[in-house]
Amino acid sequence: SIRAPNQFRPAGPPSLTSDEYATAFNEVKLMGRASGSPRTLDQTSLAIFWAGNTPAYWNRIAGFIINNHRQLTLIRKARVLALLNVVMADAAIACWDAKYEYVFWRPITAITLADLDGNPATEVDHDWTPLLGVTPSHPEYISGHSTVSGSAATVLANFFGDKNAFLIDSEKMPGVWRAFPSFSAAVLEIHNARVFGGIHYRFSCVEGSAVGASVARFVMQHSMRPI
Repeated sequence: SIRAPNQFRPAGPPSLTSDEYATAFNEVKLMGRASGSPRTLDQTSLAIFWAGNTPAYWNRIAGFIINNHRQLTLIRKARVLALLNVVMADAAIACWDAKYEYVFWRPITAITLADLDGNPATEVDHDWTPLLGVTPSHPEYISGHSTVSGSAATVLANFFGDKNAFLIDSEKMPGVWRAFPSFSAAVLEIHNARVFGGIHYRFSCVEGSAVGASVARFVMQHSMRPI
């Protein structure tokens, strides 16, 4: 496992007065709002679809892939699942270290208080609410879903290669399945889901996935190595 919670701590979020922040702010303000957004029906659906338990998604994905690789021995299947879950746990630790190091504000706070951020490219909207309704009660940067997903995708790609087609369901939308050509494609959709859901900026999703991938590579090099 990782040596310390801050071992993979990322650089902080962009300055509130930067163009990068304004771009991300305006994207989530437009695409993540509960009503009046130009989101397509599919974009709204995917935001809701991915609003469940992150490790559970990736364990189901792993199960789907393992079942399609019937030549795997029992010990190899066990190693895949063990590494996957250790890595996701460590990725969550690294993520929460960053969250409470930077304590960055969520879109719901940033958009309704945008007249206080010192950035002329952001405009306040006191009535703005996110598509997903309830914003998680912990700091925004980095995205937990993206960090854990980036770590899980890296583990599965290491064992099976990135380009493995799979189907995945969601406890948030029973009976609905989404199809992906690769693990990385699912991670990119998860980035969109968090932005379209109105709870994350895109930079927090991208940076989160990078942190997760770094955690995964370290753990795979130092833990549960094959005999």
